[in-house]
Formats: sequence, structure tokens, C-alpha cells
Amino acid sequence: MIKAQEFVMSFWHSADPEAEISPSHALTYADRVRIRQPGDAGFALGPHVDGGSVERWEDNGYGLGKVYDKIWQGKWEEYDPWETSCRLPMVTDLYNGPGACSMFRMFQGWLSMSTTGPFQGTLLVNPLLSISTAYYLLRPFFSPINPIKDTALSETDESFLDPSNWNFDKEITSDLQGANPGFSQELNSVLHPHMKLSKSMVHIPDIKAGDYVVWHCDTIHAVDKVHSGHSDSSVLYIPACPLTEANARYLKRQRDDFLVGTPAPDFPGGIGEANHVGRLSVEDVADQVEADGLRAFGLKGWEMDSTLTPGQKAVLAKANDIMGF
Repeated sequence: MIKAQEFVMSFWHSADPEAEISPSHALTYADRVRIRQPGDAGFALGPHVDGGSVERWEDNGYGLGKVYDKIWQGKWEEYDPWETSCRLPMVTDLYNGPGACSMFRMFQGWLSMSTTGPFQGTLLVNPLLSISTAYYLLRPFFSPINPIKDTALSETDESFLDPSNWNFDKEITSDLQGANPGFSQELNSVLHPHMKLSKSMVHIPDIKAGDYVVWHCDTIHAVDKVHSGHSDSSVLYIPACPLTEANARYLKRQRDDFLVGTPAPDFPGGIGEANHVGRLSVEDVADQVEADGLRAFGLKGWEMDSTLTPGQKAVLAKANDIMGF
């Protein structure tokens, strides 16, 4: 799993050679488990993007790293969603939203525990990463001249979608089309008609137990509204998180919670498994995983070597200090 995470994170790059981040050192993030039984229609997440919502427009959110500056400058074609250094100072959760993730996830992901396919309670993604990001970020600045009467036709009425029917708003409002403090960015065909989500959201292929599925942290994704399969659709949510100073600080809190048996920091409080007899211990983990796994769990320090960049060496040293190694 760690090798797979480090492989997918290698697709990212940094404009700053001294950026204090190491995608080749994966960290664990205690996330969730999802089990959907056939016929389930209760876990129906529509198209959305995690990692905050209004924070993408705010100076003290994503603006701290100038993540989307090329888009704001009207140069959306030059926007690079795979650049890491700009994401180190950003804040994705200014409003303590329920279910928000405090770590920088290069990829969200899950490990399948069952065999499923399209329409069987599985995942849909929008593959148009850069274009879709630019569209929903710029959407608040434009309004239709002639609003459509039947919203059910919003993404099919070509006269409504035509550029001549849209004006750049001279007076900006607070409406951010699907973005609300404390929640993820929601998208739909009424608020974002040009995205034609009914067609541009595509299923992932058939998967089997043990398959690892990942998607970029800015990817629009959803799940089947109804699980029409004949067996359970079950996954373990396991994102791919690089080593950064902020991620190391969260990892320490997560490790400390594990040691006493309480829920991880991003989850509701309470005593959790603190009083459970036979709950997982450090010794149990050490019996099952190798050195890289222990490091990813925050139970062993990172080692320096000559192949590391200055930025990697700096963040490894900081992480060891944070973790107490």
C-alpha cells in the first residue's frame, strides 16, 4: 500500500526545489469505512469536491499559497493542479466542518473489500480536472442574461448555454454556487450547467477486493445514488498523504490518540476504544508491518540519505523533531 501511494504521489512536482515536502514518504490517515448493501439509496453523495469549499476563494484559505492565481488572472490554461509547493501554506478547513480532513491529501482513495462495478454503489469521477476546477471557481463571476425557465433543461438548452447569453458581473455577490462554510464544494446541473455533469461524470471500471482506487484531491466525484448490485459494496478510505510539516503535526496527534484508544483528531470525540480489552497496541502494529509502515504510522523516525533533496531533508528533520525521534 505504501509503495502504491508513493508511486501515485510521484506524479506531483514542485516549482520550488527547496519546498519542504516529500511525496516519497507516505503517511497514514485514519479515515472511514463504507459498507453499502444492495438496494441502499441512503449513501447518495452527488458531485462534490472535498478539501473545503469557500476556502478556495479566500485569501486566508487556498489564497495563502496562491494555489489558483493563474485562474484568477484569467490564465486558466496555465493552471497546474499538480504543483505541490503552493499547497503547503493553504488552509482547507477554516470553519471546522464535519468530516473535514486536516491533512494535505494529494489523492483521496479507497481500498476495495468487495467486487463491484458501475451502478453497484461505486464511484464516479469527472476526469476534466483543470477545466472543471477553472469553471466552478469562475462561475460566481458570471450570470445568464436570460435565465432558463425549466431548470431540468439547464445543461441541454444550447441557447441558454451559449456564451452570448452570459455576462461578466460588474457587481459581485456572496453567492458561490454550491460553496458553504464548513461543507464540501457541491456541484449540480442547475448551478453549473456548462459542466454537463449528467454526461461528464463517469464510473470507475469494475474492481475487485484489494484494488486501490485514487483520485486527485480537487477531482469532482460522486457515488451511485442507488446500489443496484447483488452483493455489498465495501471500501476502506485510505488517502495518499505526503510528508509535510503540517501533516507530521497531525500525525503526532493521531498517533497520540491511537496510543490511548480515542478517535483521531478529525473525528467526533469520546472515549472510543480506550476501555476495550485487547485493542490494537504498538506491539501488534510492529508485529505486522515493516519499518516504512511504522514510520507512516508515526511509530519510528525517518532516516536521511544522500538521494534526498534539501527540502526533503529539512522536512524529515522537522518531522522527527515533531514526533519526538
